[in-house]
Amino acid sequence: MSWENGSIGLANTWSLFRRATASHTIGWVALALSLSLPGCLQDSPPSSKAQALSLLVKLLQDVRPEMRQTAVESLGKIGDPQATESILPLSRDPSALVREAAITALGRLKPTATEAVVLLLADALEDPVESVRQAAVVAIGEIEPRSQLLQPIVALLQSSDLNIKKAAAQALIQVDSSQLIPQLIAAGHDPDAAVRQGIVAAVGEWGGSSVAPWLREYLAQDPSPRVRAEAAYRLRTFSDFETKAALEAAGAKDANREVRRWATEGLRK
Repeated sequence: MSWENGSIGLANTWSLFRRATASHTIGWVALALSLSLPGCLQDSPPSSKAQALSLLVKLLQDVRPEMRQTAVESLGKIGDPQATESILPLSRDPSALVREAAITALGRLKPTATEAVVLLLADALEDPVESVRQAAVVAIGEIEPRSQLLQPIVALLQSSDLNIKKAAAQALIQVDSSQLIPQLIAAGHDPDAAVRQGIVAAVGEWGGSSVAPWLREYLAQDPSPRVRAEAAYRLRTFSDFETKAALEAAGAKDANREVRRWATEGLRK
C-alpha cells in the first residue's frame, strides 16, 4: 500500500495530526492505525516515510498517555531503528500502558544490546506492574544481550520482591547465561518454588553437562514438585549413567505424577 494509493494519504495523515493535537477524542486512532498498516511506509517515498516518522516521534511527547501509547506502538510496528532513541525515555513514563508499549516496541526494534539498554530492561523487570515486567522479559529474549552484560539482571535474583525475582529468572532462561552459572547456582536456594524453578531452568538451559550433578540433587531433594519436574525435564539431554539412574529412580518412586512423567520421558531420549 502506498501513501498515494492507500486509503489514507500523507496529506490526510497530517490533517489527522492537526486534529489529534487539537482534540482529545478525534483523529489519533486513525492516525496510528494508518501509519502502522503493513506496507504503507515501506512502499512510500523516502520523504514521506521521514515525515511520518517525525510525526510519530513528536506524538511521543503528547500530554495524553493514550496518544503516547499509540505513537510508540506504531513506531514499534513500523520497525525503523531510527526511532529507538526517541522511545527509550518512555520506558519510565508515568503511564504503565505507555511503559509496556515502549518496552514492547524496543523488543521489536532490536537495538544493539549495549550496557545502557540492558540497564533499562533490568529497570523494567522491577516495574510494579506485571504486564510491564513481562514485556521486559520478552524484549530481553528478542534483543539477546551477551552473557557479559547480564549482571544487572542476575542481580535481581537477590531482590526482596518475589515478582521481580520471578521476572529475572524468566528473562535469564531466554538468553545466553552460560557465564553466570555460579551466580545462578548460588541463588538456587531461594525459598520460593517458582523462583527456584526458573533458576533450575536457566542453569539446565545454559550450564552444559557440568551442572548435571546439581540438577540431579534438585530432582532428588527439592520439596516442590514443580522444581523436581523442571530438573527432570532439564536432565533429559544428558546420557551419563548417574543421570539415567536418577531419572529411573524418580520415574519409579517420586510421589508426584508430573515428576514421574518427566523423568520417564527423559529416559526415552
